[in-house]
Amino acid sequence: MKKLTLCLLLTLLVAGAAQAQQKGNLQRGDYGYLYCHMNDHGRAWTAYALSRDGFHYHDLLNGDSIFSDYKVAKIEGATRDAYICRKHDGTGYLMVTTDMNVGRFKDLKKKAEWDNYGINLLRSDDLIHWQSLTFDYRKGLENFCDPESPSVYKDWSTVNRVWAPQVQWDADYTWPDGRKGGYFIYYSMWNRDEEKYDRMYYSYADETFTQLTQPKLLFDWGYATIDADINWLDSDQQWHMMIKKEGGQPGLFTATAKNLTGPWSEPVEDDYVSFEGKKKCEGVSAFQLAGHDDWVIGYIEYSSRPRNYRLCTADKFMRNFKSPRNIEGVNAPQHGSFLRLTKEEYDRLQAWSDGYELARLAPNKNNPVIDGLYADPEILYSERDQKYYLYPTTDGQENWDNHDFRCYSSTDMKEWKYEGVIFDLEKDCQWANRKAWAPCIVERKVSKAVWKKMMGKKKVKKGDEWLYFYYFVAEDKIGVAVSDNPAGPFKDALGKPLATKELPIMKNGGATIDPDVFQDPQTGKYYLYWGNGIIVAAELNDDMISFKGEPVVLMARKDKARFNYNEGCYVFYRNGLYYFTWSECDTRSKNYRVRYAISDSPTALVRNGQPVTAAEKTIILQRDNDRQIFGTGHHAVIQKPGTGEWYIVYHRFQRPQAPKLDWSAGYNREVCIDRLMFDKDGKIIPVKPTL
Repeated sequence: MKKLTLCLLLTLLVAGAAQAQQKGNLQRGDYGYLYCHMNDHGRAWTAYALSRDGFHYHDLLNGDSIFSDYKVAKIEGATRDAYICRKHDGTGYLMVTTDMNVGRFKDLKKKAEWDNYGINLLRSDDLIHWQSLTFDYRKGLENFCDPESPSVYKDWSTVNRVWAPQVQWDADYTWPDGRKGGYFIYYSMWNRDEEKYDRMYYSYADETFTQLTQPKLLFDWGYATIDADINWLDSDQQWHMMIKKEGGQPGLFTATAKNLTGPWSEPVEDDYVSFEGKKKCEGVSAFQLAGHDDWVIGYIEYSSRPRNYRLCTADKFMRNFKSPRNIEGVNAPQHGSFLRLTKEEYDRLQAWSDGYELARLAPNKNNPVIDGLYADPEILYSERDQKYYLYPTTDGQENWDNHDFRCYSSTDMKEWKYEGVIFDLEKDCQWANRKAWAPCIVERKVSKAVWKKMMGKKKVKKGDEWLYFYYFVAEDKIGVAVSDNPAGPFKDALGKPLATKELPIMKNGGATIDPDVFQDPQTGKYYLYWGNGIIVAAELNDDMISFKGEPVVLMARKDKARFNYNEGCYVFYRNGLYYFTWSECDTRSKNYRVRYAISDSPTALVRNGQPVTAAEKTIILQRDNDRQIFGTGHHAVIQKPGTGEWYIVYHRFQRPQAPKLDWSAGYNREVCIDRLMFDKDGKIIPVKPTL
């Protein structure tokens, strides 16, 4: 018993010592991440997004404001640049925002569009309900709890900027009455009548987060500086600040100091966020992934339209910036900050959002067209059967690790009958047993001799010489199966892959996936297309299970960015023109969408004798934020026989649950069908996805 008591005492002492040695803001939670940010729409507002891995997120509350800006921001009615953190003792949460409404600068009679006058301090016990105080710096000394202290300005009424406040707990700060510890709040400020440019200042807030000291100058490097982000690094026992320099060599740079209040070193000139080139960046925010020493750096690249919110990485010394990528899954991300979460916190926020969404989200009516998780749909109208057949990828497995293919049939493309499993890699394929993806199919009437050879049967009824060639992906190779019935069962036609990365043409790069089979109505020839990263075309021999001549590259890897191509090529013919359609982005991204180009040839991207240019590409189908429709892509196109009606069959994230799974949403998809319309010139009119 004594031994147990002693162990417990030692544990408490160690824990107490660790807490006493804590520098900066309290970090807690290893389950997920909260991105608290300004939504980049209109007047802007403060929004939340959740993530399990720190890179792939999903919006909460459909991206709407987490509180009433008009109640929080008492000056201009809008909040920007939200920074969120825990209270130093773990009893709650704090937030600071810029009080600013860019769209109202005229009716607010501001001198300049980007002027503002104050900040908001907020407190919460649960991350959902917030109390706030607004500090209007034009009111001068009445804002501050130490009006007798020396003032940085002669006239506070002419303050014209108080931007991007952030917070760090300073356990070493001592108040005049002897109290220890305060919240170090730092921000850029500019009084146009008394100084030449924005400079960094700081104040202290007390434990109640309601009293604020007069600002003091943090540093002045001789040019404008804004959007500072300060963190303590255990690796070198220093405070590190990332900041936007607007003078000298512009960009996002790092400076260091032993104490929060400085002195701060000059920015490091030999290592900064340089991979954006001449594009402008700001709004930096750094955080560490749970269990990692390296840092993730978030920032806005705002030269592009639309703007990009980027995440790059840095080492444990917050140096050597690398691997920039766009944040995934967030609608209109902008300047914000990150907070690690426990499972209890994550689940509480998700439940809050779910309740909000259920009260506002319109129900599905016509889409999805089949129940369950499916993706990569192919559709066939069978001349023999006079009905439609739908062939999707079976979804719902992480990393698309499924093994069977299924089929549905319909007479009207509305009511679908499940026909069962038509081909199972584990039982029916000799060369692969997992990752069954992206099938395509063609119906062909053949001679009796060909029918008997392919099916291994001696008898065939007159008029039944129909075969169905089913091309599929298994373990990154393309195979072909055959059946005398569009509803199967199918058998492996070759006992080996038809196309693999070992083909000479694949030395050009790309993946051997996503086949599409097409018959050219002008020549009667059959072609197979495939590729992730490239588009390859190969003419099929009469047996439909081998190639005639060498495949050719229609779109090379060097063209991928120019055409915004990724995968899922689908070709169809209309009024003398060949339509090449494909999917852009990763299928796990909310931005997955469909583009197209028109060609005069099925084996080259050409128009009127000239190569198709990137300028001719057009978006056909993409996300609809208002309806919570995301990840619209990997499609097929069909014309309703005997009519001028065309339809696009595609997958999207299962609605409404899948978008909350972050990157795993791309393994939880549903199949939908919508009308495809053309204008008088043959161009495709963008599709509005329906519920």
